[in-house]
Amino acid sequence: MKQAAQKARAFSGLLGAALFVLQVPGLSVGRLRPYPLSGQSQATPAEGYSLRFCPRLHQTLIYNLQTRMESEGESFLGRSLTITAQADGEIDVFVRQVARDGVFTELTSPGIRIFLQQPGRQDEFTLRNSPDSPVVMTFDRSGRVRDVRNFEALEEQNPMNFSILEVLRSYWPAFPDNPVSIGESWPDHKRLVVPFQGMDLMIELEIIFTLNSVVPSPEGTLALITAVYTVTLSGDREVESFRGSFEGTGTGTGNLNFEIDGGYFSEYWLDYVIDGAMVIRKAESKLAEWPFRMTANAGLLLFQWR
Repeated sequence: MKQAAQKARAFSGLLGAALFVLQVPGLSVGRLRPYPLSGQSQATPAEGYSLRFCPRLHQTLIYNLQTRMESEGESFLGRSLTITAQADGEIDVFVRQVARDGVFTELTSPGIRIFLQQPGRQDEFTLRNSPDSPVVMTFDRSGRVRDVRNFEALEEQNPMNFSILEVLRSYWPAFPDNPVSIGESWPDHKRLVVPFQGMDLMIELEIIFTLNSVVPSPEGTLALITAVYTVTLSGDREVESFRGSFEGTGTGTGNLNFEIDGGYFSEYWLDYVIDGAMVIRKAESKLAEWPFRMTANAGLLLFQWR
């Protein structure tokens, strides 16, 4: 296991943006029926729709996580970046306390399975977090993570070289601070720093969410939200008398379904593609370049609540 963990660290920098788009909260026992992605939208109230994160006290939300990432290309000195990674599992969120300015939750999981495949080898491991020692997460009413505690046990299982805590902070979707009407948008910005081949790889996400429509749902009123992503990756390191840089840009789209009456989101999916290159320079002259491409998709689906 120790050897597998060391091998996983060598490739985990490129997985930071894709393996964990973790975690959400919102749940009357049963399975969610699929919601239509389109339909006749309701008329917008004069004051707009308030998309506030406010699940019910002592509610438990059970989400299914699925994510897959593939990369191809070469890194510095022509080392292969070909890798396939995927994760799936269950995330349980218990709403411990609801206050005027925040929601206090406890996060557990019976298991998130992670698979890494590269030429000539395959690694597999599972992250677990029992109800006896939950990760405690505090959100504001816009869904932004304000505090994460008791995550040490989860991090001890993590063979990657990036922090799950930081991913939790960086990839939770944000909701508008004020009511919005159909067709209106709101921005969000995320940043994650991942150690990768002797450099700090900066991953920047600029996101524009748009309230596309509002339709009836079995649980009340469902907001159908679309998202557009712009991704930038950058990093530098010295290679003898040269400077190596990691440069990449990409775009993506996603959709987010939010239960307005329940105060939680029931589905979140995203897909994106990043094209870039590993570049070697001396002064301002480009000496060598190795292109790469990364494709990723990830989703969280609420499938049970109580």
